[in-house]
Amino acid sequence: MQIEPPRHADETESDTYLVDQVLAQNKAAVNAEQSHEPSMSEQLAALRAEISRLAESASLIAEEVAIIVAQAPTRLRYEGEKQIYKRPVISLLAIGILSFHLTQAIFGRSRRVR
Repeated sequence: MQIEPPRHADETESDTYLVDQVLAQNKAAVNAEQSHEPSMSEQLAALRAEISRLAESASLIAEEVAIIVAQAPTRLRYEGEKQIYKRPVISLLAIGILSFHLTQAIFGRSRRVR
């Protein structure tokens, strides 16, 4: 590794020679890495490691989803009760409308003509 820059009569003192050296070393390192192709066993080992990592991530996601689904009824009931206490008149009106439509769906419309 060159520590001091080459001295020429037309060159001013600068640190750019260090930058050029580092860039040349990085380029050589990249070329060396690109020329080395991993063997089939190394590729298979990397794929197995990636598959196990993905399987672990999927199991963690499934556990979280199971917890959320298990808590959903309790959360919905709590939110419903909160809305009923917050707006009792609107809640009674909504219950009445839903009851009317549910009764119509179960028993059908009245056939009486007035």
